[in-house]
Amino acid sequence: MRELIKRSFYSIIIIFIYEIGTHIILPGYLVQAYQSPDFMESISLVTGGNLSRLSFFALGLGPYMSGMIFWRVIQSLNKDRFSKINDDTIYYMKATLILLIAMIQSLGLSVSMKNNITFFSNTELNITLATFVFTTGAMFTMWLVDLNMEVGIGGPSLLILIGILSRLPKITWSFIQETLINHPTMNSVISFVVVSIGIVLTISVISFVLGSEFRIPVTRIMIRNELAVPTYIPIKLLPANAMPYMFGLTFMALPQLVIPLLKNWTPFLQGEDVTNLTSLKTVSSICLYLIILIILGYGFAFVNVNPSEISEDLLNNGDYIVDVLPGDDTREYITHKLMDMATVGNVVTMLLLGIPLFMSLRWEELSSFSYLFGSLLILNTTIVSITDQCRALIEKNHYPSILANKF
Repeated sequence: MRELIKRSFYSIIIIFIYEIGTHIILPGYLVQAYQSPDFMESISLVTGGNLSRLSFFALGLGPYMSGMIFWRVIQSLNKDRFSKINDDTIYYMKATLILLIAMIQSLGLSVSMKNNITFFSNTELNITLATFVFTTGAMFTMWLVDLNMEVGIGGPSLLILIGILSRLPKITWSFIQETLINHPTMNSVISFVVVSIGIVLTISVISFVLGSEFRIPVTRIMIRNELAVPTYIPIKLLPANAMPYMFGLTFMALPQLVIPLLKNWTPFLQGEDVTNLTSLKTVSSICLYLIILIILGYGFAFVNVNPSEISEDLLNNGDYIVDVLPGDDTREYITHKLMDMATVGNVVTMLLLGIPLFMSLRWEELSSFSYLFGSLLILNTTIVSITDQCRALIEKNHYPSILANKF
């Protein structure tokens, strides 16, 4: 309990520092706030940043999350080589990758927002200074995340959780005003009812999915069966959790930040609205987004549940799955079951996230809320993760005595 209180105290300080940074607007004569569209507002929810105004932490965890995607890909290409590198070197390699991504995203954001930045009369100086500020904020965010993982609770998910919780009341109240108070119409009232029912159903489905798992029984030959607690390999119904949505939406945001930069350097892109490919306002962009979610769903499922490591651990400990040979057969068996669960999880994710997006194409009143259902998935997953971590810290040193205290 003492460790939980200590870690919670550090996390509160980290949250306080981060919230201060989100309210530090760029210096100079900048008074305008960039009113981001619904898609960019949803990015702010996922990354814990705030693209609706040019603040120190405008990018949030966007560069960090994008860097983790590329790092996992790079690491998976040569696992043996990276296993021989010490932790400090790996940390600096990841930090360098995140720095490069932060510089690119910061430069793209600065170019797209150049009309709102009024430090100096020179546009190039404005873009340079804004890029420096955004990059610094992104790297400071990475440091806060690493610090929270070391001494706090929740890891990077905590900052995302705080970002969602801090914006949900404002989004909800704004939606209520638009649909029921300011200019109520039949369509607006129906929209409010549909969104309310959808939120309740989404929360119910997410809670059920996150609590469901497939269990593969394991026989442990070194423990007598009558004394042993049943052992199994758990595979969640949603093995990738909310990671595909978190990283997928961040990945979709890259063109929104990079393309304005490329237009300045590439003449043939000028006049072309390439951002429609990732705007989630067309059927093609939504389909592309869902395909990315499917790919990430399978990828993160194998990151969270590694069949090779599990089969190797079973083989080394002498444990086995009934009617399955140890070694390669066990790995293939676990892989097959994991693919089945990942497929079911992807179908559930497609329904929860895809239906609201397609409905928003024909029902404009739902456009501002079509992204909220994915945020509910992140919110529920993050709360469950933090709750489990807190429970583990509480029960860490509270084990029942094996022998009765008779002495």
